[in-house]
Amino acid sequence: MSGYTNRVILLEFPDLGDRVSVLLRNPRLLPPGEITPDDVALGPDGQPTDPQAAQQAMYKVIANIIAAWHVYDASSTGQAVHVNLDADDLDAQLAALEAAEQVRLTDITPENVARLPMAIINRIGEELGRVADPS
Repeated sequence: MSGYTNRVILLEFPDLGDRVSVLLRNPRLLPPGEITPDDVALGPDGQPTDPQAAQQAMYKVIANIIAAWHVYDASSTGQAVHVNLDADDLDAQLAALEAAEQVRLTDITPENVARLPMAIINRIGEELGRVADPS
């Protein structure tokens, strides 16, 4: 069979949970237009004038290179439970926080990428960074 090898990269996150993984289209094999963020205005210091717009542009790139995933909404983890560290029933509160419902993300969209844990976003960023510095 001819063509490129290693067309996908499986990222697994056993420290985050069972079966938490992201399957990426190998960014080193993609054309530049698919991994280049939308233009974002830069200030005189070279930094984005709107950091939120820059972040959204990057989430769009990340969503574009994800082929499949088995991940959960990090923004929903424990929102329904607030722990009061001064309370006498701290163990019960911590147990309730751990038992809080976690929502599995199914659609691969920039909005859902924004809901990923930083550990996953950073790891995908490392793969994107290897395009510029393959060492």
